[in-house]
Amino acid sequence: MRTDSDKAQLYDRQLRLWQKDGQAALEQARVVVFGSSTLASESLKNLVLPAPVGVGEFVVVDDAQISDGDIRTNFFVRPADLGLSRAQSIVDNLCEMNPDVHGSAIAKAPTEFVELIQKSGSESELLDSASLVVACAQPEAVVRALASRCWSANIPIIAVTNAGFIAEIRTAVYEHSIVESHASGRPDLRVMAPFTALRDYADSINLDALDSTDLAHVPLVVLLIKAIDKWAAANNTKASGLSLSQTKEIAALLRQMAPTPGEENFEEAASATNTSCTDYELPGEVKLILDDAAAKTVNAQTSNFWLLVNALRRYLESEYSQGMLPHSGAIPDMKADTLSYVNLQRIYKQKAEADKREFLCHLHDVLHDADLPTDHVSSEQVDAFCRNASKLRLVRTHPLDQDVREVPPMAEDLQGGGVLPHYALFRAADMFAVKHKRHPGIVDAKPNMDIDELCKQDAQELLTMAKELLSSWQIEEEVADELAAEFVRSGFMELHNVSAVAGGVVAQEAIKLITHQYVPHNGICIIDTANSIMASC
Repeated sequence: MRTDSDKAQLYDRQLRLWQKDGQAALEQARVVVFGSSTLASESLKNLVLPAPVGVGEFVVVDDAQISDGDIRTNFFVRPADLGLSRAQSIVDNLCEMNPDVHGSAIAKAPTEFVELIQKSGSESELLDSASLVVACAQPEAVVRALASRCWSANIPIIAVTNAGFIAEIRTAVYEHSIVESHASGRPDLRVMAPFTALRDYADSINLDALDSTDLAHVPLVVLLIKAIDKWAAANNTKASGLSLSQTKEIAALLRQMAPTPGEENFEEAASATNTSCTDYELPGEVKLILDDAAAKTVNAQTSNFWLLVNALRRYLESEYSQGMLPHSGAIPDMKADTLSYVNLQRIYKQKAEADKREFLCHLHDVLHDADLPTDHVSSEQVDAFCRNASKLRLVRTHPLDQDVREVPPMAEDLQGGGVLPHYALFRAADMFAVKHKRHPGIVDAKPNMDIDELCKQDAQELLTMAKELLSSWQIEEEVADELAAEFVRSGFMELHNVSAVAGGVVAQEAIKLITHQYVPHNGICIIDTANSIMASC
């Protein structure tokens, strides 16, 4: 077994991306995959490799046997295995890539598996214990049944389909909370309303008493506070609600204060006025979370995320917070001497610790109201929450088992991305498969029919179905004959290179969902490699 130091060295790149907590979440995850095609193996490949023990465990459910077509397109089956279980073959070969991964195969058709769950619940334990479900190239009836079960259990599901050069990835989860979203944002310097320790530090520095060398190493935070104070005094006003012209005046003042024109730290401070010389405002995404109904009441069944959010509401209502979120303790790099920067860093970290202590008091009140012990939420969770309070995100998608005749909630985004016709054709292909018991363009079902004539007929019917769907959605959108023909020409075969791209996207979204880090796409991703289009919403 690898030691922690071995893991840190071997997987340094991954640890830098999602840190120790994210790595631990991956190692504890259980991914259940329905289907064993090229899409499945390419998606799993990218989940097996990142973590020291992979995603903890993965299970492949499929009864397909390896065919000649699989050997040509699926790198995780061997010619010697022709006729054997495809699920078992890809499990064995994937596990060779990472000896710490545990994989298993269930030789059962996904349709049969779903029927057993619906009729007797005999296979429900596998789904209920999953961290994530992935449906690869499955009939829409299977996708809908799995999606319905996952939705009620709040288990994320990803459904992926490949039709030649085109792939579709759909994600659904009832509620997905993200603390460590890694979202970008403006630095929280608090120069417009300095807290006591920051104000004392800034006041302790007399710029007039410094020589040009020392002036060139004063941190921009101090320079901004000094310039704001000087501007406010000169204008006999309070520095709040500044207009753009007023921030430009402060920037000009900073350049006047510089010992020499173009002094780096003064220029840095002047450039920061646009983002720092504004009144404190809660991020819009955080406001929505705080205003959510789930944030307003708590009980013993409330998730830790909402317990923490409820505590954050109380924190913000307190006199202590002054309407500001707990500080993260982080400050950006800036032009300064080492001692000044370290002192400044220490001040912000001490502020963050003080904010966290105040937040903990409110969290204990929340836990008391919910009849939960004070250690119900771990100190690690509290640390991460306070550190990322300004970057909280919440994702609620739309269920995949909605009636296809309903207007897709993301129709406008799909139309804007130029992929609404693709989406309509995928849904029309599902309807076609139900009607004809085959995908459009599949010749085997009609061996005596001329292939060109079959494709022509199927393309026309598929196009008609797609247009009728768009009409039922009351959306005016053209569907190109050539696009419908491409769907039919593909016969819904999985090309390895396209499946590899789609599998990479699936794995990327899977890691986001498992680790609760970074923000997953909210619903649908269409990849059209023939026309170099990739759009998500």
